[in-house]
Amino acid sequence: MPDAKTTNPLLAAAQKTFTEPFGAVIMLLAESDDDKPISIDGRQTPPTVSTAKTGAKADCIWRAAPDILLRAISGERAFESVYVSGQLSISGDLSVMARLNLKQVK
Repeated sequence: MPDAKTTNPLLAAAQKTFTEPFGAVIMLLAESDDDKPISIDGRQTPPTVSTAKTGAKADCIWRAAPDILLRAISGERAFESVYVSGQLSISGDLSVMARLNLKQVK
């Protein structure tokens, strides 16, 4: 579990990746007790990436193991391949996916 001085790698990767607005809110849910959900508010320019508040709502929810989420959004692994292989589940408004333009940071 990261301490206060340690940056959450998933949060840091999301801040680098989600740079263009997409008109919705995405929540990243890492399947780990140590990781808090991450909210990406793409209704703003640039999108706001932060730890999600308790009870926060999202238009689209991505759920996977922390390392899978990290590799998918950072470009280490093709996003489509992670989704098609079943390692990433997406629920909610899937039209959000069509509006995304992720900056792949390797």
